[in-house]
Formats: sequence, C-alpha cells, structure tokens
Amino acid sequence: MRMAQMNDDDHPFPFMLQGGGTPRRENAVPSSSRNLPLCMEELPFLMPYGFQHSYQINPTHQASFAQWFFYLEMAQSIEDHSFPFMQVQRPANEVGTSSSSRTLHDSSEEQSLASQMEALNLSNLDGFHDYETSQYHEDWLQLMRNTENVNTRVSMHQSHLPHPIAGVLGPGSREKMAWPRTHYNPEHLQGHCVLMAKDPRGSRLLQQKIDQATPQENFQIVKELKYHLHELIKHPYGNFVILKLFQSRNISVVQKDTCIFLITVNQPKLKDLCIHDLGSRVIQQILENEQVLGVINLITHAMRCITVALMINFNGGYVIQQCLKLFPSEHKNAILEVVAQNCYDIAVNRCGCCNIQKCIQHDDVPAFYDLVDNLILNAEDLAKDQYGNYVMQYLVKRKILEVNAMLVLELRNKYVGLSTNKYASNVVEDLLHYSRTENVAIIVEEIMKSPNFLQVVQHQYGNYVVQRALQFTEGSLHESLCDIILSNHSKLNSCLHGKKVLHVAVKGRRVRRLENNI
Repeated sequence: MRMAQMNDDDHPFPFMLQGGGTPRRENAVPSSSRNLPLCMEELPFLMPYGFQHSYQINPTHQASFAQWFFYLEMAQSIEDHSFPFMQVQRPANEVGTSSSSRTLHDSSEEQSLASQMEALNLSNLDGFHDYETSQYHEDWLQLMRNTENVNTRVSMHQSHLPHPIAGVLGPGSREKMAWPRTHYNPEHLQGHCVLMAKDPRGSRLLQQKIDQATPQENFQIVKELKYHLHELIKHPYGNFVILKLFQSRNISVVQKDTCIFLITVNQPKLKDLCIHDLGSRVIQQILENEQVLGVINLITHAMRCITVALMINFNGGYVIQQCLKLFPSEHKNAILEVVAQNCYDIAVNRCGCCNIQKCIQHDDVPAFYDLVDNLILNAEDLAKDQYGNYVMQYLVKRKILEVNAMLVLELRNKYVGLSTNKYASNVVEDLLHYSRTENVAIIVEEIMKSPNFLQVVQHQYGNYVVQRALQFTEGSLHESLCDIILSNHSKLNSCLHGKKVLHVAVKGRRVRRLENNI
C-alpha cells in the first residue's frame, strides 16, 4: 500500500518534506519487498543517542509488517478517518458490500498483533533507510492512534453475544444493556429478581426499581428474594440489593421484619454470614437500621447462641460490637453474660483477645462485673498466655483501683515466677504502675524477700520488673530495695541485665539525696 500524493500544506509532518516540498522517492524499492532504504536524519525523534544501525532489515519483524499493513488498511477504510488523504480508495464494485472481511473476527488476532507490536522496538530502526519506509512508519503510528476507534467498531460486530439478563428484558434488550434508564414494567422483572440481583447491571437496576416501584411491585420483589437471603448477602452484587431492601422507605416494616426472621432463624447460616467479609458488613447495616424492640429480642436470642464463635473471628467480632453499641442495656447484658462465661477461651484466641478488650469497655451493665470476676479467677493462666496477657494488661490499665487490688491479691505468692515469664512480666509491671501504694508494697516485698531475688534482678525479663519497682516505690520501702541491690554491687556489675538495675538504683539514690538536701 502506498501513500496518496499530497500538497505541501496537507502533509501531516512538514519537516519530512525536502526542498520544494515534494517527498523524495528516488531509488525507492516497491513496498511489497518490505526492504526499503531510509534517510535516518529525517527521523531524529526516533533515534536514540549513540544508535548504531546496519543496512539489513530485521527478518523477525517481517511477519509483523504484513499484519500491520492489513490492519492499517482496515483502519483507513473506516469512516471519519483522521487524515482523509490516507484513506484507501475502494473500487466502485466494492461500494456498499459488506466489510466483514476487514473486521477482526477473533480477539486472539488482535492480542497477537499487540504482542508483536510490543516485541518490535520502534526506536531501534535496524536497517531502515529511505523516506518511503519513514512514511510507512508514520502509518503505523497513525494506526496506533486509531486503535481505540478500531476496537470500538469491532466490538459492534460482536453484539450478538448473549447477556446474562438479556432474556429478562425481552427482545431488543441488547440496546438496553448500556445501563437502562427507563422504567420497566413489573412483568419484565417477575420471576427473575434473584438472577438479576447476581448480575452487576441487574443489581443496579433492581436497586433503582425498589426505590421507584409501587408497594405491589416491591411485595413481588421481596417475595422472590426472601428465600435466597443468605445466598445474596454473601454475593458481591446481591448484597447491595439486600441492603437496599432494609434502607429503602418503600419497603414496609413488616417486610423487613420478615426478612430478619428468615436470616436469624437458621443459626448455622447466620454464623456463616457474620464471619463472611460481605455478610458481616450487611448484618451490621441491618442492626444499625433496626429499632423494633421485638425484632431486637429475636436478634439477641440468635446472637447469644453464636457469640463465642463470633468473638474468636475477625469479622464476627465487629457484629458483636455492633450489638453492644446499638442495643438497649438488657440486651447488651444478655450478650455480655455469654462472653463472661467463656472469657478464658475467648481471651487466649488471637482475634478473641482483641474483641474481649472492647467488651471490657462496657462497664455500665451488670454482666461487666461477672466478666471481670472470671478474668481475675483465671489471672495467672491468662498472664502467662501469649494473647491472654494483653487482656490482663488492658484490664489493669483501665485504672479501676478496686479491680487492680483484687488482681494483686489473686496473684499473691506468685510474683517471682510471673516476673521471670516473658508475657506475665508485663502484667506485673503494669500492676506496679497503676495500683495503690499498699498494693505495690505487697508485690515488692514478696520479690525482695524471695531467696531468688538476685536471679530476678539478673533475668532478661525480671530486671524490668525490678526497675519498675524502683521507679514506683517510696519511702523506706524504696531505701530497702536500693540497699539490697547496692549490697550486691560486685555480682550485679558482672551481669548485663544486673548492670541496668544497678544503674537505676544508683541514680535513684542520688536523686533522693538531692531532694532531701533541698
């Protein structure tokens, strides 16, 4: 294919014209050979710095050129060409005939061409050295600019492909698939609501229909969807339709309550919904919009049966927190009672230890004290657990002095072992920080009078407990602790961890003396 002759003013790239404006074509080889000379100085914008080229065409690109020219001819035959002078002039006997032979019938050809275009390095013009070849190269650039238009025309020839909900909208629905904006009659949706809810466009159509439909039409929609609620709530498109049922004012309270009953009556399926990524979000939204006391009673009863399973799950924990946040006190108390009875199993779980900390914040219901009592009864085991120790630390940091006093008494005669434990030592440190002075004295005196006191000071975890004891003790108790530590200066100075405690003790005594002198 050759470029049509043109005037100087019509040339798309005037800098490629030579002298009087006529393109230089001397010594041009017929284009069918695909081995054309090229004036490299006329395409400086395609030449990388320091480019070394030969005068032989790369044979690996020859097949690409053949396909490129075929698709270029197809693109140029399209109406409204960007450059009319580049459009192919078809013979008169071809006018009005079908152009399907020029159309991509298989997307694999287009993908193959794209991959070959990527493989061909256009900046490496290996051996092209003539103006005619440069014009062909410009044609290729123009083809790439028109790729989007070509793909659009090709997609129109593939419009015969069926759409998942094409049968729902009736004949001629292919034109309606580009997001229908018209109001459809109820008979178009009847019997197909579940199928449409699972389709991306059908889901949006159904949501609009719920907001615009009459009560009779919405009754029919709910009737079709209500026995597929668990399935749709977990569906990536269907969950939006179910949310719309509970958020729309066109759906009656009775219809919403019926749906909630069908969701909660099957507890195994309800549990699966609450621990599902999409289902958890939908259930939380349903709880937020529910205000009928009778329905809240129904939900509370269902949640009590699956509370433990939800508390040890990441998504399920959010559902329980939503219940505690929105429900009245008596319903909140009913759920916290189940948490209190199973607090140990929940606290030693990776997700449960985080969820139960949020439950400790709800101290306005009687079940909170049951939860605290059960945590204190299991304090030693929880303090030594890799997850349970975080629950005990959180409880201590709540700064409820009566609770901390009960905890100190519960762990009495166990502080030496707890101080040398990787996890429990953190709990002991927090008790020294957030407890009353008399409770701090109980802990420090037990450690000081232990025959294993030096082992605690030199331990990799116990030394931090002793440092915290030096920080939060006062008066004679602090002096006694410093005296014991300084009296073992030679032993502690030879130990890495003992040096840290010794340094804190010396610094603390120096500060105390300065305060007394002032």
